[in-house]
Amino acid sequence: MLQTGCMGIRHIFIQNMKYYRKKAGLTQEKLAEAIGMSTAYIGDMEARERFPKAETIDKIAKALNVSPSILFSEQSSPETLKSTFKQNYAKTLQEELSNRILKDINDVCDMI
Repeated sequence: MLQTGCMGIRHIFIQNMKYYRKKAGLTQEKLAEAIGMSTAYIGDMEARERFPKAETIDKIAKALNVSPSILFSEQSSPETLKSTFKQNYAKTLQEELSNRILKDINDVCDMI
């Protein structure tokens, strides 16, 4: 299987499809209606039991109002976005705490 980063391309596609489907406020049923497929087909895709043909991927992207390439982008995947957010938050928090501690130490030293 072709790998992109640490996640397979199919895994990335399914994660992104689910993420953008929910972001668009669509149920599996509504997405299925929009692309002319059955709800079971969407469910099977999201359960990784099926992978869509290129024509279906185009229909899904159009229904979700995203480009097909976004559905395959690891940078767009919820896991990557969550991980990036955690890393940035942790770094910001660490810097803020370090600055506060340094300020408190300087304040105590100034009183001595």
